[in-house]
Amino acid sequence: MNLLFWSGGKDSYLCCEMLRRESDRPIQLLTTYEEERDIVPHHNISLETIQEQARQLDLELTICGLPPECPNEVYIDRLKDTFSKITEPIDHLVFGDWKNREIREWREKIFEQQLGYSCLFPIWEKSLHDLMPILLLKPVKVKISAVQEAYRDMLSVGEPWNQRLVAQLPESIDPMGENGEFHTVVEFQSLTSFGDG
Repeated sequence: MNLLFWSGGKDSYLCCEMLRRESDRPIQLLTTYEEERDIVPHHNISLETIQEQARQLDLELTICGLPPECPNEVYIDRLKDTFSKITEPIDHLVFGDWKNREIREWREKIFEQQLGYSCLFPIWEKSLHDLMPILLLKPVKVKISAVQEAYRDMLSVGEPWNQRLVAQLPESIDPMGENGEFHTVVEFQSLTSFGDG
């Protein structure tokens, strides 16, 4: 079983689609959330939205609550406890990192070297020309769910993330928001209202 770290945004969704194309292993979703507010930190996506996404994808969802401003040590301990409660063997931990090598190396250090899990990065350094069509061919829309304060004069919550937006972004903003400039939420077109805005 592949355990996909699911934030509710475009990177997670792209990973899920890549996994479905390239592997016949079952996929299970794992979401960490801030337990005091029931939201995914940084992405500003509600736990209710995450649960609805899992239903739309017809995938099992495991959730892991975290305290606000969670330190790394607590994050790792909570995840270890969550992993131990998953009954199906975990073949890989799957992450939606695109080009941020520092984050990828941290994950490999913690999850592979320290905890002994194999990590997969399905969209790592993939071209936007390869990733965008995946979204265009699926019944989903991607909207911005959160924007870092420094970029709020250029981006706004609720704005569609698509080819048009990416083409208009200044060089100071990574087109995938890889450095935390913005985050996204995936909305399934079968729903009239989905996500946090």
